[in-house]
Amino acid sequence: MTRKPLLSLIALVTLLSLTFTGCGKKQEQTQPTQESSQAVVSSEAGMSWSMNATTWSSPNGATVNLTLTPGDDSYDGVSFVVRLEGEEIANVPCEREGENYVASADLNAADGYCYYAVISADGTTSEMDLNTPTNLTDETLVNMASALNSYCNVLVESSDFDGKTLTITGGEVQVQLPRITNDGQPITPKEALMILTMDGEDVAQQSITLTTTDGTNSYGCSLNAVSFPVPEMEEDHQLYLRLDVTLSNDQILSAPGGTWYYSGGELLLAVG
Repeated sequence: MTRKPLLSLIALVTLLSLTFTGCGKKQEQTQPTQESSQAVVSSEAGMSWSMNATTWSSPNGATVNLTLTPGDDSYDGVSFVVRLEGEEIANVPCEREGENYVASADLNAADGYCYYAVISADGTTSEMDLNTPTNLTDETLVNMASALNSYCNVLVESSDFDGKTLTITGGEVQVQLPRITNDGQPITPKEALMILTMDGEDVAQQSITLTTTDGTNSYGCSLNAVSFPVPEMEEDHQLYLRLDVTLSNDQILSAPGGTWYYSGGELLLAVG
């Protein structure tokens, strides 16, 4: 009679032992590994960075410079990576200068660049967006071709000729200057001239005043009372109008402005 309670006690102890052992195994399986528990390096860890561009002597590209200041000294290395349409264009290891990591990448003029910092720390590697179309911090460096581009346009809509003087009575001038400049120095229009030519020779010119428009580093003006004295003309002679814009860096932008031909005693504006 005394064996049953003893057997029951042994069974209860065995059951409790198996139950605790099973719980211990389940807890061990849910523990994260050392690799997955490491923090990802991000700008929220006290990191700061800046980028700028130095233009080449031609508008075919620029050198983009990265300066990255880490939040601590735990980085094993940093690389400056640039991609275009999914293709890696540059992968430059950063050099340590004081507390900063610095690198430069020479990039041809193109639109759609993506800039990243690839950071190695504590045996892991992470990639941080610096400036991309989906995480935009500086549109000029992402769309470099557009930002390096400069041009001018002239539209002549109407004109009047009284036999001696040609007057532009309707039209406009548009000038786009580079948005990326060498060492951040702004480029501005220094002089804008409307020049009238005949048979390849300049016969008259008028200065026009450009003012800023809505676009970044964009200028323009209306042409509604710009007059030129016209030399004596013969049948089938032609006049050509040209815009010359001299910039503060001595670059000259030019654009055709219109063509007139002399026929039957009248000066007619060519269309198209």
